[in-house]
Amino acid sequence: MGEFAIGQPVPREEDPRLLTGGGEFLDDVNLRHQAWGYVLRSPHAHARIVSLDTSAAKRAPGVIAVLTGKDWAAEDYGTLPCEESRKKADGSPMYHPYRGALVTGRVRMVGDYVAFVVAETKLQARDAAELIEVTYEPLPAVTSIAKAIAPGAEPVWPDNPDNFCYTYSEGDAAAVDAAFEAADHVVTRTLVVNRVTAVTMEPRGCLGDYDPRTGRYTLYTGLQNPHPVRYQIARQVFGIPETRVRVVPGDVGGSFGMRGGTYPELLLVLWASRLTERPVKWVCDRSEGFMSDDHARDNVSEISLALSSDGMFTGLRIRTYAAMGAYLAIRGPRPPVGNLGTLAGVYRTPAAHVEINGVFTNCNCTNPYRGSGAPEAAY
Repeated sequence: MGEFAIGQPVPREEDPRLLTGGGEFLDDVNLRHQAWGYVLRSPHAHARIVSLDTSAAKRAPGVIAVLTGKDWAAEDYGTLPCEESRKKADGSPMYHPYRGALVTGRVRMVGDYVAFVVAETKLQARDAAELIEVTYEPLPAVTSIAKAIAPGAEPVWPDNPDNFCYTYSEGDAAAVDAAFEAADHVVTRTLVVNRVTAVTMEPRGCLGDYDPRTGRYTLYTGLQNPHPVRYQIARQVFGIPETRVRVVPGDVGGSFGMRGGTYPELLLVLWASRLTERPVKWVCDRSEGFMSDDHARDNVSEISLALSSDGMFTGLRIRTYAAMGAYLAIRGPRPPVGNLGTLAGVYRTPAAHVEINGVFTNCNCTNPYRGSGAPEAAY
C-alpha cells in the first residue's frame, strides 16, 4: 500500500526540536542595542485629526523618536500594495486608496495608525504614547455593509462616494433569467457570513535592523510569504532593489491566513531603524492584535434558487456584498471571487450567475483565511 497507509502513524520530524525548546520565535530574537516601538492607535472608527502634539512624548524618559504621518509623507514612499486588480461596474479600475504606514489627517478604523514611538524599552514607549495629545473630530462611521451601501451613506473615502471598491460578475445571466421565468418554485434567502479573526499562540511582531554601512534592511518576523513581502517592501514601498532587503521568518506560532498580509508595522520597524540607527522591535498584545490584524469573511449574500416541480435545481442567482474594510489588504479582493465554483457544489445546476461587490467599511481589512472564499461559497 505504499510508504503511508490509512491508520499508519506519520512521524513528525519537527516535533523533537520544538518540544525540547529548540524553536526560534520572534520573542527569542533580540539584537544588540535594540530599541522598542509602540503604535498609538485611533480610538475612533472614523474621525478627522484636528491636532497632534508629540512634544511631551518626545521629552519622556527613554524616548528616542516619535514618528507621525507627516514624517512618513515626507519620505514620499509608495502605498501598501494590493496584488489583486478588479473593475468597477462601469468598467473603470477598482478603487485602491493610498495607505501609508501612518495616517495623515483622518483615521478610518478603530486601531488605525496615528504615531509610532521608539524608546529604550517597550513600557517606556507605551508610556510615552499616552502623552501624545490628539484632538479628534468624530465623523459618521459605516461599520456594516448595509450602512455602507445605503443611499446617502458616509463615504469611507471622499473621492469614492458610493463605497464600492469593485463589482465582479460570472455566469450566464440570460440563462438564469429564463430558468426563473419557467420555475415552479423559487426560494430566496439573505445569508450573512460574519467577520472572523485568528487567535494565534504567538501574536504578531517584527524586528527591523538597518545597516547604514551597506544600506541594507533585515526584517525578522513570523509570516507566511517572505519572498512576496520582500518584493512589496523593497520595490513597491521603499523603491529600492530587492537585494537591499532580507526577510528572516523563523518559526511561526500559528497563522491561519492572518500572517499573510503586508502590515504597516513591518515598514515602521525598518523605517524607524534607519532613522534611529538602531534595531527596533515591535510586538503586539492580544487586544492590539484584534484592532490591527487583518480579519476575514464579512459577507452578505442575496440568494435565489429556481426549482422544478420535482425539486430539481434549474437556476441559481446570487448577489454578494463583501466588506474590504477601510483599506485594501494585500489580497483582500480575492476571497469573495476566488472559489465561486464551490457555489454549485455537487449539485447539478444548469444555469448560475453571481455578482460580487467589494465594499469599503470603517473596519479592519479583510484578507484570505482558511479556505479563502470556499467556506462562504459552500455555505
